[in-house]
Amino acid sequence: MRNEAIKTGESSLVRGYAWHVYPDPASAGTLAGDSPFGTGVAAAERDSDGPVRMPIEPPPGIPALWTIHGKLPDLRNQVEDRAYLVLSESPKPPEVASGWYVEPARLAGTFELDQRGGRTVRLLRVIRTDETAWGPLQECEFQVDRG
Repeated sequence: MRNEAIKTGESSLVRGYAWHVYPDPASAGTLAGDSPFGTGVAAAERDSDGPVRMPIEPPPGIPALWTIHGKLPDLRNQVEDRAYLVLSESPKPPEVASGWYVEPARLAGTFELDQRGGRTVRLLRVIRTDETAWGPLQECEFQVDRG
């Protein structure tokens, strides 16, 4: 069953298992513009300055992902200043490219993330927390405001 976002006016609701995905700082190839799900260059997006990275497209089973820049106190286990909050449809960790780590995100109830373009991602509720081999895993519902 695909977890679709519910759109209401200028916001939508999205639900999934919350994961903290971050690069290994010692690993070559995990650059600031890289995605944990791989990178690529579209021929049509090349310019005189060189290639442009393709936008991040979540793979199947990932209803949403958001970039994190800087420290967020409400992501209690944040390791790197540059990371992702990834939602999965199943309680299994998402498969990521070499040089990336995945662990359950430990979110405070007041978690809110400002994104570019006037978007805000806000934790509405933790539906449940399951004990897993990777630690406590939160199934969450988020509101994504646009504009």
